[in-house]
Amino acid sequence: MRNILISAILTIFSFSAFASIIGLSNHPFTMQKHIVTTEFNSYVNNGAGTGLSARYLQRINSQLNVDAAAGFTNGDRASTMRVGADYQLIPDYGRQPKASIKGFLLTESFDGDRINTFGVAPTISKGFSFWGNEAFPYLAVPLSVNMNTENQTYETATSVATGISGRLPFGKDLVGNFELNLPVENSATAFVFGISLPVQ
Repeated sequence: MRNILISAILTIFSFSAFASIIGLSNHPFTMQKHIVTTEFNSYVNNGAGTGLSARYLQRINSQLNVDAAAGFTNGDRASTMRVGADYQLIPDYGRQPKASIKGFLLTESFDGDRINTFGVAPTISKGFSFWGNEAFPYLAVPLSVNMNTENQTYETATSVATGISGRLPFGKDLVGNFELNLPVENSATAFVFGISLPVQ
């Protein structure tokens, strides 16, 4: 009952936007897990605004995670929907970092225009122990193509996403994540704080 209540609370507070590209798709959850996440998002420039987003992640097998999310902001990004799939190429083993690639599709209302985006995000990550608690920092380089359906134009975009995820010291089974996105080309500076609940 407690897990259902927490999941409902996370869902209720999940109406708002996206800065997170990787999110928890790199976190090593146990097999067959469903993860419900609420993220606080803040865009600092290029359509500045803050909001919340709801994300659902399903661990398909040891190599593949899929996720879907929706949100809104009080800035130029009025609404956003996203789906993605992260595929592990090399596992995190010994001193070897994990390497994966995430494909994603995104549609958003930006300043009155509908922008459809597809892209990939090569990612490396490694589990470390910090003061007796395991955490998983990562670095990704999202590459995408943004298509404006209103004026039939497109542009390429590049950014750098870095973040960390790990179990929170409060609340049984809760996982926290932080992500910072830095612009390289045609992208925005943004950061995300998320809280997730794995459910069976």
